Amino acid sequence: MSARILVLEDDESLRLVMTKALSRAGYEVRATASAQTAIDRVVRGEADLLVADVVLGQENFLDRIDEITRARPDFPVIVVSAQTTAATAINAARRGARRYLPKPFDLDDLVAAARSALSGAAEQAPGRAPARGSFGGLVGRSGAMQAVFQAIGRLSGNRLPVLFTGPEGSGRATAARALHEARGGKALAEAGPQRLDRDGLAVFEGAADGVLLRRADRWSARAQESVLEYLEARPDAAVYATGTPDVSGVLERALYDRIAAALVELPPLRIREGDARLLFEAALQRLGANSALSREACAFIDRWPWPGEVLELERAAARLVSEGLGGTVRAQDIQAVLAWNAPPAADGLSGAVEQAASRWFTQGEGEAGRRVQDTVDAALIRAALAHCGGVRRDAAALIGWNRNTLARRIEALGLDV
Repeated sequence: MSARILVLEDDESLRLVMTKALSRAGYEVRATASAQTAIDRVVRGEADLLVADVVLGQENFLDRIDEITRARPDFPVIVVSAQTTAATAINAARRGARRYLPKPFDLDDLVAAARSALSGAAEQAPGRAPARGSFGGLVGRSGAMQAVFQAIGRLSGNRLPVLFTGPEGSGRATAARALHEARGGKALAEAGPQRLDRDGLAVFEGAADGVLLRRADRWSARAQESVLEYLEARPDAAVYATGTPDVSGVLERALYDRIAAALVELPPLRIREGDARLLFEAALQRLGANSALSREACAFIDRWPWPGEVLELERAAARLVSEGLGGTVRAQDIQAVLAWNAPPAADGLSGAVEQAASRWFTQGEGEAGRRVQDTVDAALIRAALAHCGGVRRDAAALIGWNRNTLARRIEALGLDV
């Protein structure tokens, strides 16, 4: 017998599309636009899985999930929503939803989520709480960030120490503050490596709700000893730490095992497809800017590599606001503040390549790696031939190629040598 899936969606066209996709996957599907009808059917045992939109007119379905979990504690629910902040995903996980899918989603992802939920592969969130909040301004609809939101939701029901890892500037501390808020905490003491080294255990005095310890990969032996002593005395303390992905090789093993009782990995911005634009818009809004991004600006934000992660993006937005920019933000406006913020390029050949690549990235040129390689090869060939008096055999040996390779590169680059 096929598994029975109930779709709760008040948008008629989307409801039809979701129903067809799940039916084609071999499931028995029923659909409704009424939350009460969906709840009644689930409680009566007429479905094996519920896929529900969060916002149904004036009603928020997350406020009613408890009606299902009280009657059927292990019943799987997948929620979908057009909201892009972390609040919805975190609240969904806290309420017991197995999975959160941000709209617009790929239908293959919907089918995969349904299959996973029905098989019991997805973890159910422990501990549910009614509170909801802004969750530190976390924003994102990418799959990589959904995993972070779900982890925060799962961890909100306990007091385990949590280690947040990821590249510098990726939002590790923001995620830690979001978890503390999701746990119902208010005051959060914070300390970096220097303060930990200087004050030791005094850092934890008066930290009633919790403490955030930043950059664990830079902690001294003295700082590590203080943190370990505190965690050994208070194993259930609300302690959050941040560090780079290689922090496990820096901390003493006993400390790492305690501080990473739970681990949340923040993804680099380059793999958070579509999130950069959302983050930029959120930063402008948070800073009180009355600005909108042009289509070209959105395209530029999406393709820029953001080597400084979310921190670089937010600094660029802050620079735009500090210059009093209003109205429509253009791509060249963002390019200008990025150039202002950029560190000086390295000297010599490395610096020249870096500057050329950055220029091509900024201009939106494709295949920048190939262009850099072609430029370097052309310069190398011309210099070698000049040095060898035009003798290709000798020039090839000087470069480290054979003669045929040199001939092919000259032809491919269209060099007149």
